[in-house]
Amino acid sequence: MEVYMRTNIDLDDVLVKKAMDLTKISTKKALIHKALEELVKANTRKGMLAYLDSGIWEGNLKELRTMR
Repeated sequence: MEVYMRTNIDLDDVLVKKAMDLTKISTKKALIHKALEELVKANTRKGMLAYLDSGIWEGNLKELRTMR
């Protein structure tokens, strides 16, 4: 179940225009949603990579990449 939170934010118009042009996303709502998804994904990967050389994680990163 998705829960949405209504909010008002001030955005840099030039940055929004550049992002919309790059991604071909046509609405600010969809653009912000995509940006948040990408931020969460990127930071999740960074968190997982911290375990790579720690000895805690014992998986095979190369093998996991080929499973995509």
